[in-house]
Amino acid sequence: MTRALFQLLIAVTVLSSVSLLAVNASADTGCRRDCEAPTMGVTYEGKQIVENGFTINGRSFNVDELTQTLPTTKVRTGEVVKVQLVVFENSGGEFLKTASLSIGDYADDAHVNILSTISFDQNFVALLKSPLSQDSDVSKTITVTDPNGYLKDVMVKTSEIDSYRTAVDMIFRVTKPIDTSDIIVKTLDAKKNSRTNVFHDAIAVTGKQIVEVKAQPPAKHVPAPLKLLKSHSQVVCREGFELVIRSATGAPACVSTYTAELLRDRGMVASN
Repeated sequence: MTRALFQLLIAVTVLSSVSLLAVNASADTGCRRDCEAPTMGVTYEGKQIVENGFTINGRSFNVDELTQTLPTTKVRTGEVVKVQLVVFENSGGEFLKTASLSIGDYADDAHVNILSTISFDQNFVALLKSPLSQDSDVSKTITVTDPNGYLKDVMVKTSEIDSYRTAVDMIFRVTKPIDTSDIIVKTLDAKKNSRTNVFHDAIAVTGKQIVEVKAQPPAKHVPAPLKLLKSHSQVVCREGFELVIRSATGAPACVSTYTAELLRDRGMVASN
């Protein structure tokens, strides 16, 4: 009986040691505090944190997967596109570093064709050990990367929903037709934990390309020839030359009689 009890105690001790080792091994992964990237839907473990994390032109969707196909939102060139991202950052909303939206085609990480990107960034300049005081060491910037001129009138604003969730609203117009394309959203926190969500077939743009017409400078007013002659009546040419007024500029000039006749024949000077 004593021997059996002794063997049982040994077994319990061994099991306890194994369990303790397992716990220590699990804890020593380098993710002691924050390994969860910002999310618009579920955590890495599949827990739903945000509902309706992605909205485009009034249609909201749960973000349940890293890649998912959405009903295509169709707009025409020049129409307003409104996208809202609801981003949860488990360290607190103030630790959200980046939320960017790209339009393009995404097959996998090695095969991505991006047309345009709108990015909201908070640039942290301090070592993050505690929550930041509002506006203390955060610089917010908006960057638009659009080498082929697809976007115009881009606006971005953020608002706090609660301590952990931030609404990022992106508003823009598209100036060129775009075939059915993906929207790629990337989020990053201050600890550089990142997540990429791909919404396949999320947007298509039809219509004609919008071409910006630059305003031409007003044409320089040239007085009528009679007024030009009167205004330059004080100009006296030396003998053998006569005064002419250039039609293009209104400037007076003293030229020979032969040259004057030649210029008149070509319509380059005002007639007397």
